[in-house]
Amino acid sequence: MATTTGTEGLSEEAKRHQTEAQLAAIEAKDVKSQPLTSDLLPISALVDMLSDATGTYLRGAQYLATKYKSFRRIRPDGNCFYRAVMFSVCEFILLNPDNSAELERLTAWAKKASLDEVCKHGYDRFTLEMFHDELVELFEYLATKPMLNEVATKLNEENGTSEYVTWFLRVVTAAYLKSDPDRFIHFIEGGLDIPSFCSREVEPMGRECEMVQVLALTEAMAVDVAIEYLDGRDFDSSKGLMRHEFEGAGSAGGKTKITLLYRFIYFTFIRHT
Repeated sequence: MATTTGTEGLSEEAKRHQTEAQLAAIEAKDVKSQPLTSDLLPISALVDMLSDATGTYLRGAQYLATKYKSFRRIRPDGNCFYRAVMFSVCEFILLNPDNSAELERLTAWAKKASLDEVCKHGYDRFTLEMFHDELVELFEYLATKPMLNEVATKLNEENGTSEYVTWFLRVVTAAYLKSDPDRFIHFIEGGLDIPSFCSREVEPMGRECEMVQVLALTEAMAVDVAIEYLDGRDFDSSKGLMRHEFEGAGSAGGKTKITLLYRFIYFTFIRHT
């Protein structure tokens, strides 16, 4: 459980930031000992984790418990957004028996469009092929209709499929940003141009994700992603937590819809069932 101390005399905003830092430190402790993706946990476990946190965090978790039944924790190693997308897409496909057409679409995208597009933007095909092949093989594996726990085992192997696919999704994200620099430059702070931002913040493993990466990857894959924000800011319980919906499917006809939870500085994902 999280314990907050030394908050006397602080403003509510300062308390929120202090709590966020403490919770993030707890979450990041012994990162390597945590699974890449946890077993399915009841949403009540999230409430228990935050039982000693400041009021807005706990109330936020309690609100989530009225909407969702379960969640999976993602290792907080800086790759959690990409890993959460990868696993939750797999889960969405396997738990929805009518998704064969969507799996075919994703597989076709992975086989050709994903690699062709990144190579247009200066990435070396030979260097990428091994990582790209892992993504293709993952979608082809889903077509064999494995059990979800079998997929979970596969994606929890250290230095295995999860790591290869995560890095390739980073490259896909970077290439998509480079495909329309005039549009995305407005999301970038610090005076960086798009190539510099990608080389510093997107391509390296372990770099935290910002909203511009979320936008780019959802559109590149043509998937819809909703994000609930459990970040300590006050909220109206009748309206719920702040929520952003990235409608990446667009005209591509994608059917995948997933929900992620942004908590402290990490992503995990949540389910209604």
